[in-house]
Amino acid sequence: MVKRNIFLDYGELIAKQEFNRDTLYRAHNLALDYLNSNHLNLVSLDNLAESHHQVISRYLEARKDGTEWSMQRIISQVTGALNISSSHVLPLVNIYKFNDHDYSLLPDAREVLLEIARSRKLGIISNLPHDSLINELEDFELLDLFETITISGRVGYRKPHQAIYRVALAKAQVEPAESTFVSHDGEEVAGAERVGMEGILVKSIKEVIGML
Repeated sequence: MVKRNIFLDYGELIAKQEFNRDTLYRAHNLALDYLNSNHLNLVSLDNLAESHHQVISRYLEARKDGTEWSMQRIISQVTGALNISSSHVLPLVNIYKFNDHDYSLLPDAREVLLEIARSRKLGIISNLPHDSLINELEDFELLDLFETITISGRVGYRKPHQAIYRVALAKAQVEPAESTFVSHDGEEVAGAERVGMEGILVKSIKEVIGML
């Protein structure tokens, strides 16, 4: 059977997203500027960073069973710990999701995606608590290549949990046997295969051309 739909991982396959102490503190400082501009001057950088750290620790523990939190849930817990009104959650979500990491398009990604898109329908299945990748793909001028984008923060489950693949298939209105999932992560590929999709494990996106 011809495989009509190709679902791709995003991070480390299409783009590199780099989270580190510097990018996190960039987001913390921007969040603090926002809070101060809204007369919430009692919050210090140390308080904000510690509250965020504690919530992220709980988040990382919770996702061990395959569940995912949205960025809104994460920031809601941070603001709750700091006694900040829930009206500030969404502005803070946008600050963190756009500023807590750097991103860049990986080598060969543009050329490979343009080539695959000539004959296949493309989708993304990504483990992220937020949808910053949509803006990143717009910056790369590649967003229009993808018919569907499925993000764990919206689904509530992370790869390799079967639920996220099933949601992606339903969004694309395609059967598992008509679909291929490509990733650099063996566990994610195995998760796709457990729902009946073809799975392809690669080290870089350039390998995809010779495997389809």
